[in-house]
Amino acid sequence: MKQQGQTSGGRLTLAVGLLAALGVGGYLLFFATPEAPPPAAPTEAPAAPGQSGAPAADADSNAQPGIEAEVTTPPPDGAAPGIPVTAPAAELPDLAASDTSIRPELVALLGENAMARWLQLEQLIQRIAGQVAGLQRGAFSYTALLLEPPPGEFLVDRRDGRSYWSPRNHERYAPVVGFIEGIDVAAVAEIFHRYRPLFEAAYGELGQPPEQFGDAVLGAIDHLLATPEPAAPPELIAESVAYIYADDGFERTSEARKQLLRMGPAHTKAIKAKLRALRGALLAPPGTAPSATPE
Repeated sequence: MKQQGQTSGGRLTLAVGLLAALGVGGYLLFFATPEAPPPAAPTEAPAAPGQSGAPAADADSNAQPGIEAEVTTPPPDGAAPGIPVTAPAAELPDLAASDTSIRPELVALLGENAMARWLQLEQLIQRIAGQVAGLQRGAFSYTALLLEPPPGEFLVDRRDGRSYWSPRNHERYAPVVGFIEGIDVAAVAEIFHRYRPLFEAAYGELGQPPEQFGDAVLGAIDHLLATPEPAAPPELIAESVAYIYADDGFERTSEARKQLLRMGPAHTKAIKAKLRALRGALLAPPGTAPSATPE
């Protein structure tokens, strides 16, 4: 959770991104610009019951914080899981001319408010493919989208001479999480399947095997699903104008996971639930309604 003059934030991108199929990590990971430096006098906050100096991993984790095994759907009969491939139902435009086709569909899916400036950019499919390629490695660009940061400043609590990530930061992300929860994952999956040949072509332009784009999408989703969920607000260490995590496991986790982590436990769980639903929608045979994924 490094800050370069501010905490490294990311811009919550294409509405979890088109959640993960079309820009994985999306609005979620690229919404917040780097946050302000810590206040001069952090608030003294009482320790919550059960809190300790070091962050603890979620009880379901069986690995070090930040480097958990990635979450995957068990493959049927031992085969590798994959997004089913189907022939497009309609003729597609050339990749270079695809903006006029996909832009109105993205506007209908995401709305014209927060995403309006990004949706006017050119080469939307190529941009989405680039986000997928980066996010499966845990990377993202601060300037990927043209969005306003959440309101408020980065807050730190002080207890017994130590600094901790303040839970008061979490509320800043509530509107973003509400937006993500309202996205229709079935519609995202339908767009993915229909434009898949173009996404694969754009992925190939990045020097990647085009046929592996579907696996990259699932890998990006799984990378986010493996984000640690600390049992208590993580301890921080001030380094110049930056804070880093005191726990090396959290500090070494990817920037994408750090952005999801900083949204707070309740929001992290909500985003993960949406990602699981998206994963299920993508893996379901096209045209079928995915079953609900239990928590």
